[in-house]
Amino acid sequence: MQPEEPLTPQPVGPSWWRPQQTSRRPWRRTLAVAFGSAAVVTVLGAPLGLLWHQVSPSVPVIDAGANGIVVNDPSPEQYIAADGWLTLLGIGFALIVAMAAWILLRRDRGPALLLGVVAGAAAAVRWIAVPIGELLGKDAYEHWRATATQGATYLAPPALHSVGPTLVPPFVAAIVLTLLAGWSNDPDLDQPGAQPGYGPNHGEYDSYESPVVSSGWPAGPDPTAAPAPPAPGPADQPHG
Repeated sequence: MQPEEPLTPQPVGPSWWRPQQTSRRPWRRTLAVAFGSAAVVTVLGAPLGLLWHQVSPSVPVIDAGANGIVVNDPSPEQYIAADGWLTLLGIGFALIVAMAAWILLRRDRGPALLLGVVAGAAAAVRWIAVPIGELLGKDAYEHWRATATQGATYLAPPALHSVGPTLVPPFVAAIVLTLLAGWSNDPDLDQPGAQPGYGPNHGEYDSYESPVVSSGWPAGPDPTAAPAPPAPGPADQPHG
């Protein structure tokens, strides 16, 4: 009879250094999530522009004749107040849309959702909120400029004077979604409650258990079991 080959010990338990197989989403759904989230966030720039126009103070200007329309104050706070208000509102806007996307699109969390929300936040402020906020009251202001006489004053509508406020919302949205992903203990980022290193989520589970991996060696004694009584020795044998 040939001697049996020695068994090679196999690692027991999950190996954290091994790449885990993750769930694959259809590429059509990935593109739909990216473009859909970007479109929705972009449309939400309209109420942001209305709010920015309402809270930003008007700028007092005066018709200086040959010098044109100038600000009627040596150091007007209203001139830069519109930029400050847009920055603050942009931060709040980014926090709301990022957290809403994270909660409502739980099954689609990932890079596509991140890109969609960030792109939508940038477009919402730069191409929707700012034009709408500056457009309100612009016709009346242009009419006053065309008909004003020297020395006449007017309260000009708010206008954006720098690019910085338009860059704040996408930056904040990216930071918020990245932090939420980093704090999540779910490997797939789509089902809260999974434990790190336990593999992908393929369904609804109430609890997660570690997989049992056999090493090929015979099972050893249970360390929690009571010790077996010692076998009787020669002194304990009955004498005939």
